Amino acid sequence: MKLFFVKYYCAAIAAILVFTTLFARAQQSSTQVEQSQTGTAVQDIEKAHGKPQSYPEAPEPVIPVINWYRNFRVPPPAEKPLAMNDLVHDGVLNLSLDDAIALAITNNLDAEIHRYDLGIADMDIMRTKGGGTSRGVSFNVSQLPNGVGGPAGPLLSVASPTANPTSTSVSASFFDVSEITEQQNSLSLQGSSSFSSGPPIPNYDAELNGQFARVRVDQNNAAGTVTQGSSRTSNSNLANLSIVQGFSTGLTLQAGVNNNGAIAAGLSSDNPFSTPNVQVALIQPLLRGFGTNVNRREIRVAKNDKKISKLVFGQQLIELVYGVTRLYYDFVSLNEDVLVKQEALAAANRLYDDDKIQVDVGTLAPIELMRVKALVSAAQLDLVRSQGFLDQQEIILKTQLARKGVDDPALKTVHIKATTGISIPAVEQLEPIDQLVKEALANRPDLAQAALQVTNGKITLEGSRNQTLPQIDLIADVQTRGALATSDVAAANQSGGVGLNATSVGQTGKIYEAGINIGLPIRNRVARSDAARDTLQLRQMQARLQQLQNQVLEEVQSAQRALQMARTAYDASVQSRIYQEQLLQSEKEKLSVGASANFFIVQDQSFLAQSRSTEVAARSAYIKARFTLDRAIGVVLEKNHINIDDAIQK
Repeated sequence: MKLFFVKYYCAAIAAILVFTTLFARAQQSSTQVEQSQTGTAVQDIEKAHGKPQSYPEAPEPVIPVINWYRNFRVPPPAEKPLAMNDLVHDGVLNLSLDDAIALAITNNLDAEIHRYDLGIADMDIMRTKGGGTSRGVSFNVSQLPNGVGGPAGPLLSVASPTANPTSTSVSASFFDVSEITEQQNSLSLQGSSSFSSGPPIPNYDAELNGQFARVRVDQNNAAGTVTQGSSRTSNSNLANLSIVQGFSTGLTLQAGVNNNGAIAAGLSSDNPFSTPNVQVALIQPLLRGFGTNVNRREIRVAKNDKKISKLVFGQQLIELVYGVTRLYYDFVSLNEDVLVKQEALAAANRLYDDDKIQVDVGTLAPIELMRVKALVSAAQLDLVRSQGFLDQQEIILKTQLARKGVDDPALKTVHIKATTGISIPAVEQLEPIDQLVKEALANRPDLAQAALQVTNGKITLEGSRNQTLPQIDLIADVQTRGALATSDVAAANQSGGVGLNATSVGQTGKIYEAGINIGLPIRNRVARSDAARDTLQLRQMQARLQQLQNQVLEEVQSAQRALQMARTAYDASVQSRIYQEQLLQSEKEKLSVGASANFFIVQDQSFLAQSRSTEVAARSAYIKARFTLDRAIGVVLEKNHINIDDAIQK
């Protein structure tokens, strides 16, 4: 009968093991994480192994055990002086676009903040490998200020045809497309909602617990007083030591030794089992908490978070380079506009001087001189306004190049002279829109990190669904008991305590235990609702990912179209400026033979000044549209020869 029971018991355990293994595999296959498409952005990030200067440093190796309890050293924020001595001459900072980008990457605080995220992500990996949960990473990306912007336009107005039918002007219109892409402060798809925690993660870092003490026991006699002497007083040493270790299958191992004493009634000594007891216990979940996928989910999430932190850093670099480029070229355009306004003022002054001579000699009516004075006043106002915009833009640009902004001693007393002009190709060569979209989907870091967020959501959902399973744990326990001492047997019998058989002296007791713990939550509404909610949140994230992909497609198409429009507007502004120069020259020739009037000279002079400003503004709009397209397809860093590893190590 006993043998039959043992066989039945073993067969039942084997059947449960087979069932739970098949069930767990089916559960895992139903929640198998889909591999995200590995684009160029992810591949480039995986190749980057640089560490920022702010990365936590491990303590100096002394004794390995001691180092386990010593804190990492996190370097304080580094003081990074501006290395631009070779660029400053006579109080002027000769700044190229490459110099501006390099200074911004090194000193801009938006990039520096994200360098800390790289160390945070690595510490999360370390934490999850010890059995902790991932604390997450930042998804915030900062855009640089827009600045003053380029020269405003369109500026040309058309002369009234009744005033002079022979004098006309061509209006060149254009659009400033620098804001064609949608600005985002957070790249998170999850929002403020969080996933459920799922089943507990095993403690992968073993924990050693010990208790050591000296114990004295004074036993009272029948009268309630303490009797002096060794027969009524016992002294013992207490020494307990145990270790707990978890494994990725869900298995928990607990082993320990102890010599805890238990005072028996009537005994004058402690527990006669004086030899240390040994216990080894194993607990292996069979359903809830079973399998490496479930128990290593936080490690997988943390490793993806590290990739995400690098991709977010890459996106921040794109925003930084794009923003600095816009600020720089707006500064270039505003400076060109100031030069144009200075030239217009000089031309107006020359016209005023010529007309004044004619008024003095009586060949020109004094009223015509008043018209020229109005032209001079307007030119002066335009110059003051343009110079003010240029000064404001310089302040904004300086702020992005140094940690202390304009208060940095290296920048406080210098003025910027841009040495990189705006170059526009003679012929515009654009790839087909399908090719541009394909590049964007492969290169955009924000899109790649969003796909990894969805992957993390699927990994977390594995834990949520596993939590709905019943708790069935296989347990095994082995314990040994200490031997009895002869003196303790005699003392126990003489004092009227529990009778002890002298045949047990010198023997060791052992306990073997094997079985199954079962926990069946009734209705199980908490776990089921958590799994359903997490599934809904994952669907939300997938919808937001699709929304982001649609936005990328829209941005690429809009940026391409905007570049075409900007190119057309620029070509028109060039032709308009050439035409206005020809009209002014023609009007001057007519005036020399008396076929025109000074009014039309003043008017055409004003039109020419406006057409030149319009050309400058159109050139500015074109170059920003060019970089907006590069940003939309994710090649800003590549076009500017920026290596992600070098940027991390700044």
